Amino acid sequence: MSERYELSFKNKEVRMYVYLVVPTLIIASILIFYGEQNYHFIPLLAFLIIFYVWRYFYRRKRKKEGEKSS
Repeated sequence: MSERYELSFKNKEVRMYVYLVVPTLIIASILIFYGEQNYHFIPLLAFLIIFYVWRYFYRRKRKKEGEKSS
């Protein structure tokens, strides 16, 4: 582990996670209580895909910026 993970809103990954998880939980709750039982996993799956794709590109961009400054 070369760098520590900061669990605060200063960390952009934590902010993005919270920004995505709150609407996802609301949509998932609505689908679970009022929708078909077969499709309650779709918002959670969409959240995971969106977050980890964003995280991949964010870390790749940050790594390129770190290489340029070195």
